[in-house]
Amino acid sequence: MSPTSLSLQVTTVVLAVTLAVATGLGWERARGWWRWPTRFLALLCCVVTAFSVAGVAVNRKLHMYTAWGQFAGDNRAPADPQPVFETAGGGSSAGRLVTVTITGRRSGIELPAYVYLPPSYDSSTARLPVLEAFAGFPGTPQTWFDVADPREVVEREIKAGRMPPTVVVFPVQHASPTRDSECVDAAGGAQFATYLSLDVQDYIGAHFRVRTDRAGWGLIGFSTGGFCAANLALRHPDRYAAAVSMAGYFTAITDGTTGDLYRGDSRLRDENSPLWRIENLPVPALALYLACARDDVKGFAQLQAMAAAARSPLKLTTAVVPDGGHTGAAWKAMTPAALDWLSAQLGGPAVDAPADHGPAGNPAAEGRSGLAPATGVHPPLPPRNRRPTPAASHRRV
Repeated sequence: MSPTSLSLQVTTVVLAVTLAVATGLGWERARGWWRWPTRFLALLCCVVTAFSVAGVAVNRKLHMYTAWGQFAGDNRAPADPQPVFETAGGGSSAGRLVTVTITGRRSGIELPAYVYLPPSYDSSTARLPVLEAFAGFPGTPQTWFDVADPREVVEREIKAGRMPPTVVVFPVQHASPTRDSECVDAAGGAQFATYLSLDVQDYIGAHFRVRTDRAGWGLIGFSTGGFCAANLALRHPDRYAAAVSMAGYFTAITDGTTGDLYRGDSRLRDENSPLWRIENLPVPALALYLACARDDVKGFAQLQAMAAAARSPLKLTTAVVPDGGHTGAAWKAMTPAALDWLSAQLGGPAVDAPADHGPAGNPAAEGRSGLAPATGVHPPLPPRNRRPTPAASHRRV
């Protein structure tokens, strides 16, 4: 009887109903001083079983836990997680994390972001490639660090030669912790697609030594963040060369957490659905990597639909692990290989500054539909030590 089984759901319902009926029948039968603690315990058991019914129902819908062992171990957040903005000490053996506030000139959105700078950032003059990383919902940049420890993973991959030195940006993607922006430009509402794909790039390009051409930027996200990564890459192929979606979905949703993002405009909703876009619109020359656990039922079905619809010049790579469900443990296991793949799709550090796509205040950037190619010399990267991905199947379309 697994955490997602119908038998478990039936068991919790029967137990909850039985306890409720027994409590009602025995309420007046209790006598003496112990009737009050007896009633309290009976009510407490009723509450616990009612929550169990709800919890199992939610888990069966989302497939967050597919095995009992996942309730302990890898899925637990660190007891005392370090703040993401803590800066590493001096020296070149470790990177550092800084916090910034990004004011969107186009979107009008102002939110914080965390920026990871690799160990060589301060000692090199090269402009580095950038990854923009999105969490799920509910979630913040801190969620990435609780789930996958990307700082440690990135530094390990750089040291092993599987990634070049890379800057990673973790933007806040929701204005409210209770409202899912879906990273889209809402009809008559917040323009999060503009903020995340244009304003964030402009700010990072103006304040950090990074590449500003499309070959230097990639996206990665898990769950809702995976949807964001795929959607933004397909909508802005002039800004991004590649994207990774881990356990993402590819059809735009509206529910109680999103509100009415599209104001009934079905065309706008379709245009924010990656699956619809590759089925109905010309596809860009873009590289996508979709990863999922096979027992993440909804996520796996979405991955299969995308794989079936993919066509040239879109390059689609899939990676499927056998189990893990829709959980942080599964995403953590997927992250190293996903980062290695994403880095391989991007250009490496550029010795000279590539052509700028125009940070705030650069009039040459206004109205441009694409980015100029990078200029300067791009030193060859060392041969990448390919990371084996045990228990994962891969397919490239």
